[in-house]
Amino acid sequence: MRTVSTIHKQAFVYISLLSLLALALVLSACGASQTGGAGSTGSTPTSAPTVAPTPIKGYGTSHGCPSDMVVSSAPTTANVVIRPANSTSTVTAHVGDVIEVRLPFGHKWGGPNSSPSNLQLQSPSGYAWTAGSACVWRFTATGTGSTVINFISQPLCKVGQMCPMYILNIAFKVDVK
Repeated sequence: MRTVSTIHKQAFVYISLLSLLALALVLSACGASQTGGAGSTGSTPTSAPTVAPTPIKGYGTSHGCPSDMVVSSAPTTANVVIRPANSTSTVTAHVGDVIEVRLPFGHKWGGPNSSPSNLQLQSPSGYAWTAGSACVWRFTATGTGSTVINFISQPLCKVGQMCPMYILNIAFKVDVK
């Protein structure tokens, strides 16, 4: 009887340690790459990605991006990075800041084809960033004021499979000071 009890105790200890290790890994990754956002002070402006985008037929669109332009290594760091979680708050930027919108692969994304009044859309827009698994739009803040950048999300469906029918509007409010 003691042998079974000892085995159960050892198994419980090992499972507990494994669970704690997994939890530590998950928590250490949460928000580690989050930059900018609400209350961002900004820094020296940067320009379009330094790595030249490469057209790869079907890659961007198969992951949900509107463009088949692909950047495989990290672009120059933006002053403010916006993710879907930022849609519930106002993002603060400064004139001259580069604002990057990162929307994750797995949805069919549509974004602005033109610039809001105080933001200049950089080209290419809606490109696929392989290292970040995201579709990316970059803007340069050219003037002060508040603006809203609207994106739409649709299901990314495979041919011949059932697909949910929805369209979501995701709006990001940006306040440029």
